[in-house]
Amino acid sequence: MTPDLDLATLRLLVSIAEHGSLNAAAAHLGIGQPAASARVRAFEARWRLTVLQRSARGSSFTRDGQAVVAWARTTLQSVDTMRAAVASLSEDRRAGISIAASLTNAEHVLPVWLGELHRRRPGLHPTLTVVNSATVVELVRQQGVDVGFVEVDGCPDDLGSTVIGTDEVAVVVAPTHPWARRTAPLEADEARAAAWVVREKGSGTRETIERAVGATLEAALEASSTAALLGAALAGVGPAAVSERAVRADVADGRLVVVPTVLRLERPLTVLWHPERRRSEVVDALIALAERDRAAPRGTIGL
Repeated sequence: MTPDLDLATLRLLVSIAEHGSLNAAAAHLGIGQPAASARVRAFEARWRLTVLQRSARGSSFTRDGQAVVAWARTTLQSVDTMRAAVASLSEDRRAGISIAASLTNAEHVLPVWLGELHRRRPGLHPTLTVVNSATVVELVRQQGVDVGFVEVDGCPDDLGSTVIGTDEVAVVVAPTHPWARRTAPLEADEARAAAWVVREKGSGTRETIERAVGATLEAALEASSTAALLGAALAGVGPAAVSERAVRADVADGRLVVVPTVLRLERPLTVLWHPERRRSEVVDALIALAERDRAAPRGTIGL
């Protein structure tokens, strides 16, 4: 039987990556160094892998450890988002809103707006379905949700829509990949010849990179989560195409390298609704929050 994940240990591993040492991470989390070390050893034994390479000069993450930390970051972000969402529920709710969102929107932009909605309307009961962009479009079209958020060009004409911002898809590789040392921008023909780490078909991110190169990419790994993509890229499986918002920390820490490219990889973030489904006051409030932030400056990672 596959063992369960220990969220406390995942937080410890991420803290080690962020603070540079086991001692500093233990102090940050308020636990003793021996207990922290024992927790890491227990994790390694349970999963039969080595995540930290220990020496007299300190500890460093193995390649497996780097992949685990990348997956842990996304897992913990999802857990924290769920905790915030569950905390926003109220037995005496006065209103509800059903939302479908693509992965980039659900992980990196919607939590801020949902948090603001909760502060304004403590009795609100939102439900969030996280799927790829193609599925979001179908849910909105079939009136299965009140509103949808996608990151694709060319939204369907039969749906109401408005652009609420932009996002950039980054091409990233492990520091050991040959592309990590290149200075000349990546061309479309080179991209078409490579085997990629990509999202599943129907994903807005997959659509953006394939539109830019003008072909269906050869997939060394196809996955439905950002965590799996980043873990595979860190492990050297191949170049990955992923939202730049999702890789800022890994790039800043040197775990991944952004590949310069001439490809056009910007895509709009768009909110969708069905024109025959009456937009409630809550939906209008959420869209207003999104439009308010449309002009806010975005961070970059040196693209």
